[in-house]
Amino acid sequence: MEIEKLANIEITDEDILWVEEMMGGKVHFDFARVNVLKNMDSVDIQAFPGSGKTTILVAKLAILAKKWPYSNAGICVLSHTNVAREEIEERLGNTEIGRKLLSYPHFIGTVHSFFDTYVSLPWLKSNGYEINIIDTELVHSLRWNKLPRNKRYYLEMQYKSETICEYRDNIGNIERVKNEETNELLLSVIEKTQKDGYFTFGEMLLYAQKVLKEWDEIPKAIQRRFPILFIDEAQDTDTFQWDLLKKAFNSDGELSIRQGFGDSNQAIYGNLYADNTTGNFPRENALVLSESRRFDSSISSLANTVALSKAQMDGTDNEFTQKGIKHTIFLFEKENAAQVIDEFGQLILDTFSDEELKTYEKEGVHVIGMIHDKKEETKDNQFPKGIYDYWNAYEARKANKRTTPKNLIDYFRKGIEEFQNNGEKSEQIEWICKGLRRLVNKAKECNYIPATGNSINAIMKLLSDEQKKDFRKLLMLLADFGNLISKEDWKSMVIIMKKILSLFETEPNEDAKKFGKWVEDQEKSNENSDDKKLLPNYYVYCDEETKLEVDMEFGSIHSVKGRTHLATLVLETFMKSHNMKSILDYLCGEPPKRMKSSSEKRLKCQYVAMTRARALICLAIPIDFVDEKMQMKLQQKGWNLKIV
Repeated sequence: MEIEKLANIEITDEDILWVEEMMGGKVHFDFARVNVLKNMDSVDIQAFPGSGKTTILVAKLAILAKKWPYSNAGICVLSHTNVAREEIEERLGNTEIGRKLLSYPHFIGTVHSFFDTYVSLPWLKSNGYEINIIDTELVHSLRWNKLPRNKRYYLEMQYKSETICEYRDNIGNIERVKNEETNELLLSVIEKTQKDGYFTFGEMLLYAQKVLKEWDEIPKAIQRRFPILFIDEAQDTDTFQWDLLKKAFNSDGELSIRQGFGDSNQAIYGNLYADNTTGNFPRENALVLSESRRFDSSISSLANTVALSKAQMDGTDNEFTQKGIKHTIFLFEKENAAQVIDEFGQLILDTFSDEELKTYEKEGVHVIGMIHDKKEETKDNQFPKGIYDYWNAYEARKANKRTTPKNLIDYFRKGIEEFQNNGEKSEQIEWICKGLRRLVNKAKECNYIPATGNSINAIMKLLSDEQKKDFRKLLMLLADFGNLISKEDWKSMVIIMKKILSLFETEPNEDAKKFGKWVEDQEKSNENSDDKKLLPNYYVYCDEETKLEVDMEFGSIHSVKGRTHLATLVLETFMKSHNMKSILDYLCGEPPKRMKSSSEKRLKCQYVAMTRARALICLAIPIDFVDEKMQMKLQQKGWNLKIV
C-alpha cells in the first residue's frame, strides 16, 4: 500500500543535479547511486566499504528536506553513534536545508535516544517517575552500594558483581540467585531507585518494549509522526533493537517505510565478546552498492576472501593502481615480533613518495589488531596475544594512563574521549566530576571532597536532597555540550560551574579561576604539528640510511571502523585461539564447507581491518602458523610474502 504522506514526494533527475551542486560539485552519482536516491520503498541498501554510503544518505535527506511539506510529521534517522548527525552538520550545517533537517519535526539521533524521547520517558513521567540519571555504570554502582554489606559479600561469593543490579529481558525480571531474600532485596532496590529517577540504558529499552507491547496505538502514532525511517550502520543493530524497531515501525508498510543503510560484513558491534549476530539486515532484494571508491581491485579481491555476504565487492582504479603496490604478509619468527613494525615502516617508505605521504597525512598509516587491552601476561601458547606483544609501549586506555590534567577543561576533554571510545556516558561524567571535585577543593582551600573511586558519589554525599537534584541538572548540562568544546562554549560552562560552587556555599578564588581558565587543546595542537612523538600510541620509524621517517598510529580494529587509511598493517592476536590462524583457509580463498560458530566474528573483524586502506594492506602472522602449501596459496591469491 502506498504511504499517503509520501505519495506526492518524488525524487527527480533535477533534484539529483541540485544536490550534487549543493555538495560543492565534487560529488557525482552514477546509475546505481541514483537508483538508491530515487527509491522510496521499504528496502535495504547493502553498501560496501568506500561506496559513499553516508554521502548518499545525506544527499537523499537534503532532497527530502527540500521537498518536505509537513510541519507536524518528519523524517527519522537512527544510528548507534551521532555520526549521521555530525555528517549533516559538517556537509549541510550552514545551509537552510541543513538547519531544517536538524530541527523539528525531524529526528536524527541514536536508537537509544529515539526510544527514550518518544516512548520510555513519556510513559515513565506520566506514571509518576522522576528522571534524574540514565546511565548503566552509575546506576549499577548506586544500587550496589544500597545493598547491605553482607548481601554484597554473598553475591560476590556467587561470582556476581554490580551488573546484577538491573532488570533483564523484561521489566520486573532479574538475574536470580539461590537466596530468595537476596532476590527480593535486589528487586526492592531497583524499584526504589527507579522511583527516584535512576535507570540503566538497558532498562529504558525494556520500558519501551513494555509500552509498545501493551499499547497498540503507540506504533501507529509513531508512524504517523515519522512516515519514513532511515537506519544508518544498520548492521550494528542487535536483535533486541530490531524487535523494537519492527514493533514501532510496523514492517507491513501501511503507515511508514524503512530503509537500512550498511554493510553486513562489518557487523562487529561495540563488544568483541558479545554474541550479537543477527539476520535482520539486509532484507531480501536489497539494493547493492558493490563498487568501492576507496581502493582498487587488488585490495577488494583480497578483502572478498573474508566477506560473509554473497555479493562481492569491486574496486575502482585510483592514483596508486599503476604503481603495482605489493600487499604484503609478514611471516615472522615469534622472537622477531617487534621487528615486524620496522619492516612495515620501511615498506611504507619504499612504496610512497614524500609527496604522497604528505598528501594523505590526515588518513595516515595504521597498525591494528583485534586484541589491544592487556589484562594479564601473555602465555607462551598465546603469543602474540595483543598489540602490546609487538610494541610494549602501547597503551590501550590512553585517557587513564596519562598524567592528571593540569586544567579543568582537560577533564572535560578526557571525558569526551572516553565517551567516543566506548559509548558509555558514565565514564565521561566521572571525568567531569573528578574535575569538579578539584575545583570545589581549590575554592574551599582544603580537601573538602575526598578522592575516591567514584567522584560523583563523593560529591553527592556532601549535598542535601534538594541540592542533589540541582547538581544532577547542572551536571547533565555540562555533559551535553557536544564533542568539541569551543571557547564560547567554555564561557557558558563556567557560569554553570559557578552555580555548582554555590551549592557548596563558595565561589571561585584566584586558584580556582586559574584552574578553570580556557586553554587550547594541547593534544589537538600536537596532532596538527609535525611532532607526533609527543602523542601516545604513535610509533615513528626512521630509515637509518636516508633519515626519512614515517608515523604509524596503533589501535584496535574497533577503533578504526568507518575510517580510511593510506596503509594498514593488521597484527595477529589471540582470543581463545589466534585470529588469522583460525581463518587462514578463508584468506587462502578456500573456505571450509561449514563455518565454525567462532569464525563469523573473526571474519567480520578481519574484513573491517582489511578494508580501511586506500593503497596498501599488510598482515603479520607467525611463520609457524603458515606451512609451505598455505604460503603458495596466499601468493596465488595475490599476496607478497616477506619472511622476518
